[in-house]
Amino acid sequence: MLRLALAACLLASVGCRTSLDDDDDGISDDTDGMPIDAPISASCMEATTYQNLANIEAKIFKQSCVFSGCHNGANTDAGRLDLREGMAFADLVGVDSAISPAHKMVAAGDPKASYLLVIMQHVPLAEATPPAEEPPASVGYMPQGTGGAPLCVEKRAAIERWIMAGALND
Repeated sequence: MLRLALAACLLASVGCRTSLDDDDDGISDDTDGMPIDAPISASCMEATTYQNLANIEAKIFKQSCVFSGCHNGANTDAGRLDLREGMAFADLVGVDSAISPAHKMVAAGDPKASYLLVIMQHVPLAEATPPAEEPPASVGYMPQGTGGAPLCVEKRAAIERWIMAGALND
């Protein structure tokens, strides 16, 4: 019971952040300048509890990637990557990236070789396997509908856990 209480306190004190890096002022904060101990959003907190594709599709892709015509299977440039529920697996796992052909969109078991995590700013360009280049300006980093801010680290970590676990169609 004590462990559960300690875990709850620890989780409650963690901020919804995009990075653990310090900027020039030496204070750890996210890319918006918010301290990393800022309150964590409910959806970011929930992301710490899953690593399966069904939750990722419903709670991350649907909210951040499929909305307003992006990645929804439509016949558009963004629609070339279909991240709708029940469709994402076929468009991601083992599929060559159209932007970076040296990478798979998702390389099961290998987050650093998964371009999805590179374009979502979770894996730094130099740490990708092989090292990646910045996406073209016409594409940019994802998701774009958030005003250029990356998904919180907790959501990106859920996707990384799914990839590490073998990127199953679960």
